[in-house]
Amino acid sequence: MTRSLKTVAAAAAVLLVLGAAGCSSNDSSSSTTTEKATTTTVDEAAIEATIRFDKEIQSQLAAVGCYAGNIDGIIGPGTDAAIVAFQRASGLVADGELGPETENALNTAVAAKKTVCGSTSTTTTAKPATTTTYAPNGAPCTATAIVDGLGGDPSTTLTNYVCSGGYAAGTVTGGTKFILQAQSGKWVQPAQSPCGTASAGLPPIILEDGCPA
Repeated sequence: MTRSLKTVAAAAAVLLVLGAAGCSSNDSSSSTTTEKATTTTVDEAAIEATIRFDKEIQSQLAAVGCYAGNIDGIIGPGTDAAIVAFQRASGLVADGELGPETENALNTAVAAKKTVCGSTSTTTTAKPATTTTYAPNGAPCTATAIVDGLGGDPSTTLTNYVCSGGYAAGTVTGGTKFILQAQSGKWVQPAQSPCGTASAGLPPIILEDGCPA
């Protein structure tokens, strides 16, 4: 499994556990109850965004003939193999990583209704997703939207990125890491660096991919 897809799913699982733990408290304070209810809502939004992202990838891979499994939002060996098959059939580096180059090639193939991997037999009839994947707070989890959040320089190239819990993180060409926050449908740079003492509450995958080693 690719690190970006696996770790997004893992982060969602962590958030679900945290949300469940927050709901088990017997604290009778109204302010505490409100805070925990809000936390649960954010966790659920992050999980829903992750599932939408995973289902969209599976739908797109199925549309180009590279995936024959269920469109269930569960990224496993079948989805990993489909990504590698698509990369090989498209002349890309078959590293199993859903990076910007692979994502762009997949989007282009779906838009052109192109069968990339040849005919496959399927047990599930799936249609390609028709909506853009969004992170919590409405920011699209796409390379274009993230580059815009980094300043919009057309020469900026992402080598990898991941979205989780209302944040996006990754690396640009040259090895520089970044973390962005979703606000009003766009990615923006946080007022202060979330690495170090300000990292509390951020998904582990965001800190791993966005903070300097």
